[in-house]
Amino acid sequence: MGHDHFRERIPGTPRFKEKDKNKPVGTEPFFPNFLLKEWIVGSLFLVAFMLWIVFNPVELSDVANPSDASYTPMPDWYFYFLYQLLKYFPGNVVWLGSVVLPGIAATLLIIAPWLDNSKVRHPFKRPVATTAMMVSLLLMIWMTYEAHVQHSEHLASQPQHKSTADMPADTTLVDSTDPGAKIFATSCAGCHGQDLKGSVGPFLIGVGNKYDEAKLVDTITKGFPPNMPPKGGLSSDDDVKAVAAWLSKQKQK
Repeated sequence: MGHDHFRERIPGTPRFKEKDKNKPVGTEPFFPNFLLKEWIVGSLFLVAFMLWIVFNPVELSDVANPSDASYTPMPDWYFYFLYQLLKYFPGNVVWLGSVVLPGIAATLLIIAPWLDNSKVRHPFKRPVATTAMMVSLLLMIWMTYEAHVQHSEHLASQPQHKSTADMPADTTLVDSTDPGAKIFATSCAGCHGQDLKGSVGPFLIGVGNKYDEAKLVDTITKGFPPNMPPKGGLSSDDDVKAVAAWLSKQKQK
């Protein structure tokens, strides 16, 4: 029997048959050839991801504090692009960004094998599928980046809390009989603490070292929406000035 009637094969691979001569070049059985390649690539990504986590551990955030009204919740990083998408559909049309668009994208991904059943594998020979995937990937990367940047800018604009352990030992209030101190005790201490160590609002120890009276008046007047309303809930401009004048005296050495 000559070599024209059979081919040597590697153990574990499908036997060659005469009808296989008519199959397009590049076809291969799904099992085990194609599936084995998928398993190998998936395993490599999984091992690489595990090594990345081992050498770059993810730090846990602070313990949840229900009384902290300044906390801005954020999803895990791999959902940032969906979180960012919601910002483009505010108010009554939020359902478009939360249900409709993600639903359409998921449906297209599921039925992709029926929409594009070409046997050609080279990306350049499948322009529609390649372009759609690249555009989708770039949009996801861009929206993930935008969500991260905007969240960082938001955190930077918020009053910074400080650990009690890092505060100066001397927290004696200056001129506690001042009218501004009495207004502060009744209207502001609920958020900033009677001893200025903060609670819901940020600490104010040593605030006089950072801001003068004029700056404090401006800050209190504008407030920090939504956590602190304009004028900080004070009833009049005179109260704002009295509190600002007293706070400007609270200095630490």
